[in-house]
Amino acid sequence: MIKIILSFFVTFVLVSTSGCITIYQSIGHNFGAFIHTVSGKEYKQVANRWDYESKALLYVYRPNSQWAADEIEAPTFYLDDERVFNIRANGYTWFELEPGEYEVIMRRPLMGLEGVNVDGFEFDLKRIAQMNLSVEADKVYFLRYSEIDPPAMEHQTFNEDTPLGDGPLMLVATTLAHEEMQVTRMLPEGGRFIKSQGPLSEDELEEVFDSRVINLDEDEQQDTNTMKWWW
Repeated sequence: MIKIILSFFVTFVLVSTSGCITIYQSIGHNFGAFIHTVSGKEYKQVANRWDYESKALLYVYRPNSQWAADEIEAPTFYLDDERVFNIRANGYTWFELEPGEYEVIMRRPLMGLEGVNVDGFEFDLKRIAQMNLSVEADKVYFLRYSEIDPPAMEHQTFNEDTPLGDGPLMLVATTLAHEEMQVTRMLPEGGRFIKSQGPLSEDELEEVFDSRVINLDEDEQQDTNTMKWWW
C-alpha cells in the first residue's frame, strides 16, 4: 500500500508541473458500508415521475454481500468523466439521462484518491470497470455492480452475442433487478438529470465560433493608441 501511495504522489508531482490536470477523487464520499451503511428509503420504482417522453431512466444498484458489507471504501461511479456517486453495499440510485452514449468508468479509491488525468495521460490506482452505455428515450436501464456473484446468462443484456458490461458491472434484465432491489435502499446521491457530453451539435458549434469572433473596429475605438497588428 505504501508503494501505491508513493507512486501516486510521484505521479502527481510530475504531472502537476505541466498541462491541465484533473484529479479523480471522492474524498468525503468514499466511505464504504463498514463505516457508513446505506440508510435511505427502501427501493421504490420511479414510475411516471420522470420525463419518459424525452429522457431515459437509469438505475444503478449493488446487491448486499459480506464482501461489500466489510468494505472500508466504496467504488466511485463516473459518467463521461464526471464523478456521480460512490456505490455502497445494498444501495441503489437512479438518474434521468439525455438520450445518447455515455462512457461509464468505475474506480476504487485509496483514502479518497483515485487517479489523475493530464492532457490525455491517465493514471488510475484501480480501474474496476469501463463500458459505453447507449440509452434511448422512454426506456429503463439497470446497471448491477457485484464483485462476487455475476448475474446468470439469462439475466444479462446482450448486444448481439456480447454481454453489455465489464467485469462486476453488468446491464441486467428488469426481472432480476426488481427482484434484487426490493431490499436495497436509496443512496444519498442521485435522482437528478444528467446531460450527455457527446459531440457538439451544429448549433452549439456555431455559438462557440460566434463567441470567439473579435470585432477589430470596436477594439480600435476603445484604445486608439493600440499598434496595428501588421506593424
